[in-house]
Amino acid sequence: MPNHPHRRGVFFGGVAGTLIAMSPVEGRTHMALTKFGFIVTGAGLSPVEHRMTMRSGVFEMIAVGVSNASQGPAVARRLLDEGVQLLELCGGFGPVWTARVLEAIENRIPVGSVAYGPESIDAMHALFKD
Repeated sequence: MPNHPHRRGVFFGGVAGTLIAMSPVEGRTHMALTKFGFIVTGAGLSPVEHRMTMRSGVFEMIAVGVSNASQGPAVARRLLDEGVQLLELCGGFGPVWTARVLEAIENRIPVGSVAYGPESIDAMHALFKD
């Protein structure tokens, strides 16, 4: 791993649960990330009604559904207040609403956004065309 001053001993590997800190004792690893949030957009979803939690003894993921990306900033603030350390947004947020979520939580935790490559454009268009 490259020696980066702000990432020394930390592996950033992608999606929830892959942030691992290297322990100085015998090279052991432990999860630094214990609480992850995901917000998904979908027709008819309500953040009050459409919420689920997956839990192990050391990790928790909270997924919340919203019907419109404009609901994302308020949901993100609530998740931050609940102790979420990392937040991911579904592709329906796009860059504008991802930026608004970051602004709403004052960049206090990392926020990622799902994106699709050019190989998925036709399939995505077929799913979302009217």
